[in-house]
Amino acid sequence: MADISNSTLSWLDSSEHERRAVLELVSALNEPGTLDELGIGSIRDTISDTLFPGTSTIQTRARYFLFIPWILQMVEARPTSNPERRARELQLELCNQLDKAHGEGQGVIGREAGSALQRWPISIYWLGLDRWGIKRRAGAIPSYFTRVRKQPSWIQELRAAAERTEEVRSESPDSHPGNWVNIPKPPKGFPNAATFTLTQEESKFLVDQVVLKHPQTYLAHILMPSDTVGLGNAQFPWNHPASKTAPPTTRAWIEDARLFSLVHRGATLLYNYMLAELLEDHHSMETFAERFSGWTSEMATSRADLQSWDRPAMWNRLIKANPRIKAGAQIFTNQWYGMAMAKTVPTLVKDPEARALIRNRERSLKGPRSRLTYADARQGRKGYPLSGRLQFRWPQVRQIVDDILEPLGTSVA
Repeated sequence: MADISNSTLSWLDSSEHERRAVLELVSALNEPGTLDELGIGSIRDTISDTLFPGTSTIQTRARYFLFIPWILQMVEARPTSNPERRARELQLELCNQLDKAHGEGQGVIGREAGSALQRWPISIYWLGLDRWGIKRRAGAIPSYFTRVRKQPSWIQELRAAAERTEEVRSESPDSHPGNWVNIPKPPKGFPNAATFTLTQEESKFLVDQVVLKHPQTYLAHILMPSDTVGLGNAQFPWNHPASKTAPPTTRAWIEDARLFSLVHRGATLLYNYMLAELLEDHHSMETFAERFSGWTSEMATSRADLQSWDRPAMWNRLIKANPRIKAGAQIFTNQWYGMAMAKTVPTLVKDPEARALIRNRERSLKGPRSRLTYADARQGRKGYPLSGRLQFRWPQVRQIVDDILEPLGTSVA
């Protein structure tokens, strides 16, 4: 996918809307845990983007939102014929330093892959820098580096900047005017001696950017210290006490996330059970049957909430936020919800109509690659989709928010 981000997406500058849509698609296809046999990824990602804009499941630590601009400012300050290579060199230096400072399991991107890394930090955080308003200029990564390579216009722009207002002149001398907002300066000697620990100034800057760009989102809400002091652990966003004090529209999205996650889990478990049957994987059949039983208990406990759930309002919100959600996804999830509410839930695992719905949905999406329909597809592709509740990037968001709030004296953990 590195080749895609460096070449085939270069045309996207002609349409910011299309550019963002394709970048989000490419990002989703590369994120772990996105084996989406039943085609609900667009719904999941729309909810995630609305609650936590600028995040992804492959982001690790908050300070990368500053590491990347700092690195690119260094590249901008010394234009070369190959700025991409210089940016990679600096990212590798950063990786090595962070590995020394933090070691394994702390979110160091590229720690194991090194120069063979497929997704560089720049590509992982590029869209987030745009969404958080840290990057001023819209555009894909290839076009950004194209601008950096054009030294004559580069020099002209720097000269013109010197004649502008005092505010522009006060920007860091290694900042290319127009590319970045006035971000905190990097630590001395960066990228050497870099760590994931944010300064108070950096934390306040990131909070301000999120609140400024996305004031009504759940991400902005949980970044406000008054709402997060003394909170315990929460496995899902709806378990977090701040979900009760969020703005009304945000609370509606959180409730949609909670109930959608609950209902859809049954479809995934049924898919996995049917696949295990075909593979004659008896151990997995027992595992998924047990989990399905647990799911039926959760459905029974939440039945009143499911009956009062305003699903038309949910769909209005989803389609307004993402008109690209396909009608098939809406039809499938509505049909599954109807079955889960109308039938005796524990018997769904053997129900012919429910099984046909799952099988036909995969076949409509995958064609000859449908594992429930074609034996060759089962042989060519291993593994089962994740069958837990959808978390909507919550584990990654918790880490990023903790990073930001810790210097301010609080956290979500």
